[in-house]
Amino acid sequence: MIIKNIIFDVYGTLISTGTGSVDATRKIFEKYNLDEDEKDIYKKWKSIHKKNVREIKNFISEKQIFTKDLEELFDIYGIKDNPKIEIKPMIDSMYDRKLFEETESAVDKLSEKYSIAIGSTTDTEPLLQNIKNTSLSKISDIYTSENLGYYKPDQNFYKEILNRTNWKPEECVFVGDSLDDDIIGPINAGMSAILIDRKDRYDRWPEGVDKIHSLMEIDNVLN
Repeated sequence: MIIKNIIFDVYGTLISTGTGSVDATRKIFEKYNLDEDEKDIYKKWKSIHKKNVREIKNFISEKQIFTKDLEELFDIYGIKDNPKIEIKPMIDSMYDRKLFEETESAVDKLSEKYSIAIGSTTDTEPLLQNIKNTSLSKISDIYTSENLGYYKPDQNFYKEILNRTNWKPEECVFVGDSLDDDIIGPINAGMSAILIDRKDRYDRWPEGVDKIHSLMEIDNVLN
């Protein structure tokens, strides 16, 4: 079956998160004079966040999950401050992320041959803010965990995108930087997948999946 549709993950794929999350962690925790630095604290935060996303039963926004994460971190460090107040730097960081240099040119070129959609684990408002005044804002099929009501790698996340676009899974390829969320999840939903691995984090990935280092390689892979 010929690929007709490309669904892109966003953060780490089209948009760089840079050091925003680590910087936000530093802003939150610097006043507590802990022995650990912000990178070590953020590693714990990331692990807690992943667990909280996986264990969610009744959907809540990513902002709410971040607050839940911070509450758990505060418990670990014995901090009594209110996480709903102290979470602000992390929430602010969601709105200040930039596209990778090649993103607009690569996606614009691909949109001449393929239908394009976005499928991202995030809240809708910050994503729209991050792509404002870029060519990505022209994409009509933008799906977030918030407007789908599911987080990756829940199969309902991918199936709901297919339902709303009326696309056949065998005609779709999912492009992303997370092995679980953007490769294994879409494959289990019947799609093809391309792993973008700019820093060669992965030395193993499913057979039949192409690994690329730049969005500019996608067209050659699909051809």
